[in-house]
Amino acid sequence: MKADILIQRYLSHGDSGAARDLFRNYEEGLYGYLWQMLKHEHDCEDALQDTFRKALEALPTYREESHFKSWLFRIGHNTGIEIIRRRKRIVEMPEALEAHLDAPSSGPREFLIQREREEELQDAIAALPQSERAVVLLRLQEELSFKEIAQVLDAPIGTVLARMHKAKKRLRAQLNTT
Repeated sequence: MKADILIQRYLSHGDSGAARDLFRNYEEGLYGYLWQMLKHEHDCEDALQDTFRKALEALPTYREESHFKSWLFRIGHNTGIEIIRRRKRIVEMPEALEAHLDAPSSGPREFLIQREREEELQDAIAALPQSERAVVLLRLQEELSFKEIAQVLDAPIGTVLARMHKAKKRLRAQLNTT
């Protein structure tokens, strides 16, 4: 069911099932994004729960002209940043971005080459500054538009585009030197 219908059912009738269904639609993607930020199961679960709690509390102020997914991910992003600051822990990058590297392999040699390329890309993304890494992950993994990414990160769209440009430049340089 569409987000705006579920939101309306929750706000108008207090339908907690509608809220549960609404958040369930985004739970997997949001958890994956939080995992990329935090790399710690307990922190991810806490961040996910806090994000949903904050979103539920703020739902009456949600403006329909905003895309719900980007609004929710912005809350999640900010919650993840709060946890990083609170725990003062250095976070690492994802173990796989294989969904975005879907070149077919025809045998063991090609499989090993593909796996090595994936690891190189993961390492290169892990080396990006946090601001650029967030843009790359939201674009590649969550397939958000640049406008939605700008909403999530609470940054001007020009800044988001510049970060992506810089990230691409860094990734090309990193991947061409290995």
